[in-house]
Amino acid sequence: MDERTQAHGDRLTALDAAFLNMEGPTRHMHVGGLFVFDPPGKEQGSPHDFDYARFLDLVRSRLHLVPRYRQKLAHPPLQLGNPVWVDDAHFDLSYHVRHAALPKPGTITQLTEYCARILSRPLDRDRPLWELYVIEGLEDGRFALLGKNHHAMIDGLAGIDIATVMLDVSPEADASLPEPEPWTPAPPPGTAQLFGDAVRDAVTSPAQLLASGRRLLDAPTKSARRALSVTRAAASMARSTLIRTAPRSLLNQAPGPHRRFAIQRIALDDAKRIKNAFGTTVNDVVLAAVADATGRYLRDHGAVTDGLWLRAMVPVSTRAGSESHVLGNRVVAVFVDLPVFEMDPIERLRVCHEAMREVKSSHHAVGAGFLIGLSEFAPPTLHAMASRAAVSSRLFNFLVTNVPGPQLPVYCLGARLLGAFPFTPLAATQSYAVGLTSIDGWLNFGFTADYDALPDVERVTGHLRDAFAELLRCADAVDAVEAS
Repeated sequence: MDERTQAHGDRLTALDAAFLNMEGPTRHMHVGGLFVFDPPGKEQGSPHDFDYARFLDLVRSRLHLVPRYRQKLAHPPLQLGNPVWVDDAHFDLSYHVRHAALPKPGTITQLTEYCARILSRPLDRDRPLWELYVIEGLEDGRFALLGKNHHAMIDGLAGIDIATVMLDVSPEADASLPEPEPWTPAPPPGTAQLFGDAVRDAVTSPAQLLASGRRLLDAPTKSARRALSVTRAAASMARSTLIRTAPRSLLNQAPGPHRRFAIQRIALDDAKRIKNAFGTTVNDVVLAAVADATGRYLRDHGAVTDGLWLRAMVPVSTRAGSESHVLGNRVVAVFVDLPVFEMDPIERLRVCHEAMREVKSSHHAVGAGFLIGLSEFAPPTLHAMASRAAVSSRLFNFLVTNVPGPQLPVYCLGARLLGAFPFTPLAATQSYAVGLTSIDGWLNFGFTADYDALPDVERVTGHLRDAFAELLRCADAVDAVEAS
């Protein structure tokens, strides 16, 4: 069913429920994005102040495109099943969309400090699991939007789609806003209904399993080969990562409740020049630059990085094109060991390229998805325990996400988007994470860190610029040799 006409009472998947269960006082399982804009009308030569009232009208006119934004969680009695999404009869847009302004001069440092404070607070589980802040007072007349959504509600790729319901590809697209579509919340389910629905869903799961078994019999040879491939991949993944903890590092202190946030833009064309020169991918270039920048930051703090490989968890989307507007999570995780010691930048890039090629060819992502799928049949209480255990284990050192966005100008009320910087959660043993969104010719990096463990995380942004500059010099040298 298309999410735009989503039925009342959808039950959370096992993965979405896991993100709820992972949450704790120091582990916020919400994701966010900071969107920075030029002043409205600047491209047309007539810049003017941002109109907050008109922005609220814009949100109201498009809220029907994301029905989950007016839904909250309802829990079945006795934890018989995962929670379900139900309409919030007391939905209040003014609670979720908030207005703020920075004091002069409105620097990027002031902006990221303000965002970090907002992102350090958990979402209210008795309301729809999102907040949106309009932040004015930035330098040069700019403004920002800070979106905050629980990970149980949305993953990175779906997040791009949700953000774009308030964004346009033309500065004039929102010149005339339509009237909001009428909305009447469905009656909330009672305890008996929640109980009955949970029992019914529990009964139908074995039927789905039998149906899968029949399909397996229909094509035994093909299915057996795939099952064997998945089983081997899962076993290989377990041997290589899940039973071997990641190395200890400054990045792996238990986080407290507070966060720091730093941002950096890198031209996408620079990354493409590097990948073209050395026959890799943009994602390989990103991993190599992040590994280099992270190693430099560790050495800033006296860490010995000689021969040090840190393990990155890299989420991979399994969302099909037909699911581009479906909420909920369609991701699996792969683990990649990255060299953070001092080495030739070209060699580091080649190592990252080979590591990602090995992950893709070995079906590790398929194996991870298979294991996640099995949890659909686990009782919610056991699944909650497994989720908490997973985030309490040091299976990886840090997270690196890379979400592609539209490579064309994007606007909100005539204001051009300059950058979209992601905020990512920290697990129980991680104090550092890297998010990336590519939009309109820019790679937009967001670095999330624990407030106390990495008090100067903004230094990583300078190291990232230096890492890209070195790779660019190497790419220019290759191009010069080929040209001669």
